[in-house]
Amino acid sequence: VLHQPAEEVPPGGALGMIKAGALEGVDHIFGIHVMSNMETGKVFYRAGNTQTGRSYFKLKVQGKGGHGSSPHTANDAIVAASSFVMNVQTIVSRHINPFDTAVVTIGSFDGKGSFNVIKDAVTLEGDVRTMSDEGRAIVEEQVRQFAEGLETSFKVKSELEYANDYPVLYNDPEVTGLVQEALEAADFAEILETAPQPPSEDFAYYLKEVPGTFFYVGAMPANGEWYPHHHPKFEINEDSLLISAKAMAAVVVKFCG
Repeated sequence: VLHQPAEEVPPGGALGMIKAGALEGVDHIFGIHVMSNMETGKVFYRAGNTQTGRSYFKLKVQGKGGHGSSPHTANDAIVAASSFVMNVQTIVSRHINPFDTAVVTIGSFDGKGSFNVIKDAVTLEGDVRTMSDEGRAIVEEQVRQFAEGLETSFKVKSELEYANDYPVLYNDPEVTGLVQEALEAADFAEILETAPQPPSEDFAYYLKEVPGTFFYVGAMPANGEWYPHHHPKFEINEDSLLISAKAMAAVVVKFCG
């Protein structure tokens, strides 16, 4: 049994656990996540690439400040950074295979200043989710090109930090099939295949080391009103905890005899 710290803080707790030897002698690994958006009484599985990998970037655009009445004496960092924001939105639509999955989000744009002053510098931060290593590489390459291109197009200076953290979560198909069989044979919940899940998960690091699967237990409140994880009103049906214990027990019995 692994008690994993820092799952929500990149690079996550799994890497530290692996470096500390937590997977030594381990043949298979299994994880469960309760899900507020999935109906209680149901357990969900999926083989292959199941949750997105994640990347983070931070871009500082350095221009030259000035007065709003005299833009010709300045170099507007907000205009340059805005161009970058619009350009990166073309990465998914024009560079990623339509049958692959990728998302690029600019979650922070720090351009606050005075209405009549041309901003000299802007810092923005972005979030990237991809469902394949190929997609991850394409997005990073394009983000870097667009950042570098600002220096030519707008005569500004670009400082980019880019980090790939959680990998794509890959559930071993053979192991996942055995988990499905174990859950169906135990006959305590409805067992269903789920669609790919958009969030990222550092359990993916474990699955790169040993074959296993990460599956989901429905935890929607009984009244059917649910809020996503990390929402201030997030709540689960605690019956899902007993279902989770039964699910893991069934899997353990299947693999350990």
